[in-house]
Amino acid sequence: MTEPAARPQFYEGQYLSADDLTAAVDYGRTQLARALLATHRWGIALGLDLTETSGPNNTTGVSLEPGYAVDGFGRTLLVSAPVQLTGSMFGAFDAGFVSGDPAPPPIVVDVWLAYDETPADPPQPGFQTCDTSGSFGRVQESYRIEVGPRATLATQRDQVEIAGVSVDAAQALTAFDPAAPQVVDADVPQQTLPVAPTARWLVPLGVVSWQPGAPGSFAQRDATALTRHARSRTYVGAVARSIEAEAGHVTVHDRSAPYSTDLSGELLWVEGQLRTDDDVHVYHGSVGLIADHGEDPVLPIELARTDDPGTGRTDLNLVIGDRSAGANRLVVGPRTAPKTYTENLVVTDDGKVGVDVADPKAPLHVTADGIQLGDSATPTDNFYLQSNTDGGRGLRIYNKDLGAGAHVATFTPDGQVGIGTTAPAAPLHVEPVLGIRQGSLFLSGNKDWSSLTFNAHHDAANGTWVFPDTATPAVTAEVDAADGGHPRFEVFATTAGNNSSWVSRLKVAGHSGDVLLGLAGGNLGVGTATPTARVDVAGDVAVSGNVTLGTLLATGAEQAVRVLWGVVDSGGGIRAGTGFTVTRVDTGRYRIAYTAAFNGVPMLLASRVFGDPSVDAGAAVNAAQTAVVDQTTAGQGIVATADETGLLTDGGFTFVAIGLR
Repeated sequence: MTEPAARPQFYEGQYLSADDLTAAVDYGRTQLARALLATHRWGIALGLDLTETSGPNNTTGVSLEPGYAVDGFGRTLLVSAPVQLTGSMFGAFDAGFVSGDPAPPPIVVDVWLAYDETPADPPQPGFQTCDTSGSFGRVQESYRIEVGPRATLATQRDQVEIAGVSVDAAQALTAFDPAAPQVVDADVPQQTLPVAPTARWLVPLGVVSWQPGAPGSFAQRDATALTRHARSRTYVGAVARSIEAEAGHVTVHDRSAPYSTDLSGELLWVEGQLRTDDDVHVYHGSVGLIADHGEDPVLPIELARTDDPGTGRTDLNLVIGDRSAGANRLVVGPRTAPKTYTENLVVTDDGKVGVDVADPKAPLHVTADGIQLGDSATPTDNFYLQSNTDGGRGLRIYNKDLGAGAHVATFTPDGQVGIGTTAPAAPLHVEPVLGIRQGSLFLSGNKDWSSLTFNAHHDAANGTWVFPDTATPAVTAEVDAADGGHPRFEVFATTAGNNSSWVSRLKVAGHSGDVLLGLAGGNLGVGTATPTARVDVAGDVAVSGNVTLGTLLATGAEQAVRVLWGVVDSGGGIRAGTGFTVTRVDTGRYRIAYTAAFNGVPMLLASRVFGDPSVDAGAAVNAAQTAVVDQTTAGQGIVATADETGLLTDGGFTFVAIGLR
């Protein structure tokens, strides 16, 4: 094509040369080419598919179907009848084949369509000129088919010329403004259209499958080749800033399918599936899903945004109806077949959510498989909840990930809780040895060794003690069968200055019934907080049988009595006994004052001691010396001592006072 400087114009009587007529033709061709490039993307407009056909002896043929295309120079490519592709076009792919070798796998070969033209209709004999290069009355516009890879743009298309600059079509804008975008579709109407018919611009038609051989042959394309075929074909498209709707709507339609007969009021009708590779923005409206073109009134199933400028809040509203009766549901799950969906997540219009539950009964209703909590890469940091029959029906908590966890706790339908057991046998059943802790009080152990302890507990293996706070004393009550298989109750405590070592304070042997006290020292106080003897009773001791004190056997008394005894020397000094004081009031007279008065007048018995009470006088003893009780009251008694003549004289004596308590 020539590039006309101006539109040809004719006048009466004008001499017309061949150039004038050619300019008129070129002007029309140029304007058509620019119109095609300005309002359409170059590529296939219709047809031009590569169709496989079955031939004799299981052979495959490939033909190019009729169709129409436009290349990037605005030249039209018309294939008016089917064209059979021949094996000779693919001979280059047989070059590496060696006869006798196993057949290699088929290869995928690209197929291209290119503009071509040849001169036609030369001058009749006798009308030729010396310059015969352009002496043709016609130009036959046609096409040619090319095959094989064209890996670079330079092998697929020649550069375009703009203002004397030759660049690839994609750089038509950036060549003059580096900040301009690329022309991705390579449609450049402002180019100087090429005159030479050899200007290359290949239109990709797809691929065929070729089996190399001697000779090779076509093969059926597999799924991968068919996908590549579909992706490689380039189609024309509309280029426009706006589309003006006639009769109130614009239709996007697959021209190979019938038009829809349904009418509605939307501006854009897409009769088929819709794809977007980037954002979709909806301004001041909603995305509605409507069951049928004739639905009236329309049940609101839509996605909408609402804004509250007063609070600055923005809501994304997913609408599933206009009622709160539970009849409308949002269902999430895979499509297993056309119009068939799995209900993995269900949200009802009355605010209930079901996970793998089609009809949720609660605000959140999940299946027995339960809930996973936590997303840590360390499984023991996670937990899951299930309702299962692991040890009987119950609600159970496990740690780790779902299906690989360790049991933590069970809640049974009859209200029992198990920690470390899936089958609790009590309202609270704790199986692990470490047991229960409340503050510093621990219940730990198992059937072989169990303890209720302050400030200590058994270790996890139930083998030894753990003392959490060694600055604080500890005490424990042992209730188990650890004593040789015999039941026992035994109380241990730590000792002063050693808060991690036990001594036994009380033991009850279950089989024998023995009660053992003071195995490691200590006194028993009854009625007193400060016992001063191994057994110190402040109050009465009731005995229905005999009381054995060493070799002394005392029978049961009628009344509760108290006994005091003492040994007193001649000067009034107390040699033995407690609970009284002695005062020498005169020669041979001694007052005994009881520390605690009797409950009434006691019996006071006195016996004279010859000489010193603690010295054996031998044969010098004088049996005539006496000691008599001169007075006995609840609080005191007076003892008089005399010589052998009956005269009062100082002398030692012993006494016993017995009276009511």
